[in-house]
Amino acid sequence: MNFELRHLEGFVALAEELHFARAAERLHIAQPALSQQIQKLESVLGVQLLIREKRRTRLTHVGELFLVEARRTLAQAQTAQAVADRARRGELGRLRVAYMPTTSSGPFLAMLADFRDRHAGVEVDLLELPLGTTSQPPDVDVAFISRIGNIDCPEGAILSVEPFIAALPANHRLASHSVIEIADLADDPFVFLDLADCAEWAETVHDMCTTAGFRPHVTHRVCQVSTQLMSVAAGLGVALVPASTEGLRREGVAFVPLKGPTATITGAALWRGSDASPVLGRFVASLRTEDVRRVPGEVVPA
Repeated sequence: MNFELRHLEGFVALAEELHFARAAERLHIAQPALSQQIQKLESVLGVQLLIREKRRTRLTHVGELFLVEARRTLAQAQTAQAVADRARRGELGRLRVAYMPTTSSGPFLAMLADFRDRHAGVEVDLLELPLGTTSQPPDVDVAFISRIGNIDCPEGAILSVEPFIAALPANHRLASHSVIEIADLADDPFVFLDLADCAEWAETVHDMCTTAGFRPHVTHRVCQVSTQLMSVAAGLGVALVPASTEGLRREGVAFVPLKGPTATITGAALWRGSDASPVLGRFVASLRTEDVRRVPGEVVPA
């Protein structure tokens, strides 16, 4: 079979007009060119589609049946073209996203939800990364990571930079203060977030305490921020946590800023610049229009 969509378009126009001159004018082509298209189509199909008479043109029985399928084929071709156009613009497809489930991942997930709402034709796959991941996994389009200190991401965007704050039991002697120093907690028991695959979080808190002049007395070690706050609320100790943790609003916990500079936690979205995915391009464009998400007392690196 060797005919083109233009042959079907010519046949449908002629079948609807039943007049070569009017059909040719509708298609913006010369009448002889239309006649050649119809002859080519009939030759390829091996059937007669039209009966040409002096005063009129009419469809054969085969032509009437073929007209139904020709219209359907042209409609499907238009649908396929529309799908291709939407895919080219990044409005259809799949976005594979990996993220680290820290409290600072909130802004990133909010932007992701907004992107999904505005692009219903894009399927979003989520993969949870272990705390401590420092690079983009090879099988995802974009990854959100969070780590102590700065992140060098020439192909990415910094989304949040935040300090540590104190999480205290609501009845703690310093709970009502507007700001405290880390040294004020020297005599308190500490609840540490201590993960085997991300020791730097516990080490960072330990270093902040030693810099303040004391060695923290760690009485409890947990593996989840929610458990850490639960332990603080129960009065088992105090904790130094990322400022975004305050968004969890745990009852029985008071969050108090720390005086002076602290270590910072940076959240960033990473992607590969060599990835030509239109969907990724559209998502990256939406990320780049966002300002750095700020939290109370954040420290923005120079």
